[in-house]
Amino acid sequence: MKYTYNVRHSTSYFVILIIVLVVLFQGIKQKRYMRNEIINHDVVSYYAYLPAAIIYHDLSFSFVSKLPKDFQGRIWTFTAPNGRQTLKMPLGVALLWLPFFLLAHLISLATGGAADGYGPVYQFFILLAAVFYLTAGLLYMRKVLHLWFSDRVTAITLGVVVLATNLLYYTSIEPGMSHVYSFFLFSGFLWYSLRWYESSRSGPAALLALFGGLILVVRPTNGLVFLVPILYGMLKYKYEWLLFLRNNWYRLLWMTGVLFVPVFLQLLYWKYSTGQWLFYSYGEERFFFNHPHILDGLFSYRKGWLVYTPVMFFSLVGFVWLYKKSAALSWSMLVYFLLNLYVVFSWWCWWYGGSFGARPLIETYALLALPLAAFIEKVMGSGLWKRITVYILFLFFIYLNLFQMRQYRITMLHWDSTSKALYWKVFLSNKWPNNYKQLLQPPDYEKALKTGKE
Repeated sequence: MKYTYNVRHSTSYFVILIIVLVVLFQGIKQKRYMRNEIINHDVVSYYAYLPAAIIYHDLSFSFVSKLPKDFQGRIWTFTAPNGRQTLKMPLGVALLWLPFFLLAHLISLATGGAADGYGPVYQFFILLAAVFYLTAGLLYMRKVLHLWFSDRVTAITLGVVVLATNLLYYTSIEPGMSHVYSFFLFSGFLWYSLRWYESSRSGPAALLALFGGLILVVRPTNGLVFLVPILYGMLKYKYEWLLFLRNNWYRLLWMTGVLFVPVFLQLLYWKYSTGQWLFYSYGEERFFFNHPHILDGLFSYRKGWLVYTPVMFFSLVGFVWLYKKSAALSWSMLVYFLLNLYVVFSWWCWWYGGSFGARPLIETYALLALPLAAFIEKVMGSGLWKRITVYILFLFFIYLNLFQMRQYRITMLHWDSTSKALYWKVFLSNKWPNNYKQLLQPPDYEKALKTGKE
C-alpha cells in the first residue's frame, strides 16, 4: 500500500498555529524564566550537561565548588561508586536543547549578560525549545493522521490532544521536563516507522533509527515503543515480514549503527563519570512489577490519568473504530499501550512526585491521537445531537484543563497530596477551602520506596 495524504487543506495548519500561540502566551505570561523557575526539580539534572560541557568545560563538576556565592543556578550531582560526581538523568533532552542553548549563550555573550548558563535568556530558550518540538511533533502527527483521516478530523484531533491534556502544561509552564520532547520523538518515530515499511529510501530508515536512539537516551523505558513498528509489521505483512527483514538485513545493520550514536554518548558519559559503561543512576529507586498501581494511575484523585485528562477516555473507545481502518496498527498500539501502563505504574513512586496529572503518559498521546481521531470521525458521521454533545464535551474538557492548570500552579490542586474530598471541594472553584490542610492526603514516600506500597 502506498500511503498518500492531502496537503491542500489548511485547517489543521491553522489549528497548529493557534496551539503555538496559546502555548507561547501561557509561557510568556507566567514569566517563569525570569524567576529561575524553569531549570528546577528534575530539569536541573537534564540540563546540567550543557553548561558543564560548553561553558565550564568540566563534566566532572569540580567547578561547582568554585562558583561565586551569588550564583543563581542549581546543579545537583551525586557521588558514583568510584568517587566522582555524576548526574541522575540521561542526556537525551540536553542533546535536543543543544542548538537552543548555543543561541542563548551567544546572545548572552553578545549583550554582555551573565553567560553562566542559568540566566533568564537560557531559561527562555528552553521555553522556545519546548514550543519548537511541540510544533514539530504536531506536524509529524498531522502527517500520520492524514494517512487515514480527513483534514477536518485531523484538525480537531490536534486541538484536543494539546488543549485538553496536560501536554499543554508541560510545554508552556514546565517546558524543561522531558515529556514534550518525548512526544516529538514518538510522533516522528511513528511516522518514520510507517514510511520505513513502504519506502526503499535511506532517509526514513536513518531518521527512524535516530529517533529511536534519542527516545532511549531521553527516557530509557520509552524504548517499549519499539514494539509498535515490530508488531505492526508482523501483523500487517505476516510471513512476508520475515522475508522483508531478510531482504533488508543491510539496512537494519547500518540503522543499528545510527541508533547507537546517541546511546554511545550516554555510555561514554557513564564510563567517564562512573568508570562503568552501564550504570544505574537511580540508586534505590526501582520498579515493583509484582504489584503495579494501574487502577491508581488511571483513576486516583492524586494523579489519575482519566481524572485529570478525561478526554483520553474517547481515545480508548476509539480503538474499536481504528481497528476497522487498520487492524495491524490498532493491535500494535493497544498491546504497547497496555504494557506501557503496566511498566509506568509499577514504578515505586507511581504518582511520579509533584506533577499535573499522569505526566509519564504524555508522550503516548502521539499514538493515542489515532484512536481519538477514529472516534471523532465516527461521531462526525452520527446524528446532529450526538455531534453537538461530543463537541460540547471537548470544549468543556479544554476549559477544565485550563482551569485545573491554574489550580495546580497555585497548589489549590496539590502537587502530590490531592484527595477525593479536596478534588471535589475545589472542582471548578476559585475559593480556597477553609480546611485545605485537613483535606490533603500526603503519600508515604519512604514506605513506597521500600515496598512499592503506601
